Amino acid sequence: MAKVQFGFARANSLTKQQIAPLLLVGIVAWSVGTFGHFYVSPLSVEGEASIVAENNASSINTAAQVVVAQVEESAPVQAAVAVGNVAAAAVAPKPENVTRQIELDGGESFGKMLGNADIDEKDASAVVAALNKIYDVRKLKAGQEVNLAFIRRGTEETLQSVNFQPELTKEITIARIADDKFDGKVKTTPIERKRMAARGEIRTSLYEAGRREDVPNNIMAALIRVYSHAIDFQRDIRSGDRFEVLYDQPMAKDGTPVGDGTIIYAALEVGGKVKPLYRVTFGDGTVDYFDAKGQSIKRALLKTPVDGARVTSSYGMRMHPLLGYSKMHKGMDFGATTGTPIFAAGSGVIEEVGFKGSYGRYIRIQHNGRTKTAYGHMSRFARGIYQGARVNQGDVIGFVGSSGRSTGPHLHFEVIVDNKQTNPMSVNMPTGRVLEGTALTQFKQGETRIRQEFSSLLSNKSGGGAVIPASSTEVVRIGKSGNQQPLPSLR
Repeated sequence: MAKVQFGFARANSLTKQQIAPLLLVGIVAWSVGTFGHFYVSPLSVEGEASIVAENNASSINTAAQVVVAQVEESAPVQAAVAVGNVAAAAVAPKPENVTRQIELDGGESFGKMLGNADIDEKDASAVVAALNKIYDVRKLKAGQEVNLAFIRRGTEETLQSVNFQPELTKEITIARIADDKFDGKVKTTPIERKRMAARGEIRTSLYEAGRREDVPNNIMAALIRVYSHAIDFQRDIRSGDRFEVLYDQPMAKDGTPVGDGTIIYAALEVGGKVKPLYRVTFGDGTVDYFDAKGQSIKRALLKTPVDGARVTSSYGMRMHPLLGYSKMHKGMDFGATTGTPIFAAGSGVIEEVGFKGSYGRYIRIQHNGRTKTAYGHMSRFARGIYQGARVNQGDVIGFVGSSGRSTGPHLHFEVIVDNKQTNPMSVNMPTGRVLEGTALTQFKQGETRIRQEFSSLLSNKSGGGAVIPASSTEVVRIGKSGNQQPLPSLR
């Protein structure tokens, strides 16, 4: 009987490995109890042997029945549960990190964008609430790309974070910090300034030449404005002329230009003559550009008050294109596309602004007691332009259009001296300051160093430019004690 007592193990402790041997033992025990007495050897005392055999058979049968009953009633259920748990654990999906990118549509709110991306409404509301604490979502523009990060388990996805860059210098991350709570952070991307050098040949226009050499448009526009005092870009520039420019450009982390750069040195070769200019900062904070002789290139008035324009009609008698008869044209017409910026030809006060008959949208600026300039046919005025407003030379005052009596988009430009329209090309335009003595010596030293730097950067142009300290912009500082020496060349 000791051999069959093993079958009384607790059913709830049976394992898959124990079930098979117990079944085998039970079957063997049952077989022995049922058929074993046919094979028992005769005993010397037949009756006693018979009793012992019957008792043994009865005990074995009882044990076998208990084992079989326990296995039948309990072991299969417990084994199934145990095996099921193991199987479920084996096939359960592993969590994985996934990302998606979505885009803000025109007129779509940030929350609606998340909802359209199948983000749970509760999560979307929590993200928007966290974002509103750190950023004005009204600044976001259509086309803004937004990155979503999820944890995926099978077919279910749980939003973990939202990340986007609304500005070149800002990166925003909204991350989950609890089951139903998100927290937002703004990371400011550092800006670095790079000193860059370029040289190119003009084939069709100065802008086109700059693009071929990867010079930013803002630098080429600044180059045109600086030289507008001395060069008529429609009459003077020819195919085969050349340009050079050394400039500082603020850069974002990804290398994208941020804001306007600063021209340090430039040169235009026009008709075989080289016209260089250099940036100088004076002790009182004023900035000016000087030619190689130390003379300011600034004139009282710009020759060309609009970028990239062509002269379509000069000052003098002409056959009027609309009236059909000869009429005195008391200004110059510069043809340009609608919306091209128009600059104040000189510093002064807005004397008149508004719609003026055949002139269309019109501005007149008083520069001094004798000189005024007038601008006609604008499509619109710039912000901050009103009667009595003060403007500086080069400020944008309006945009090219075709208002009034006009055959197409252009600027009608007049120079008025002693209340009489005068040929803009014949007006005497006095120069600004001239460097002399110690100031001229300092300027020459700075000029030499900046030319050396330009040559060095140009020869290593594949390096992408030199990173420079934020305080180093000028070629020369002149005027105050301690600022008398030219700044060192920056490499």
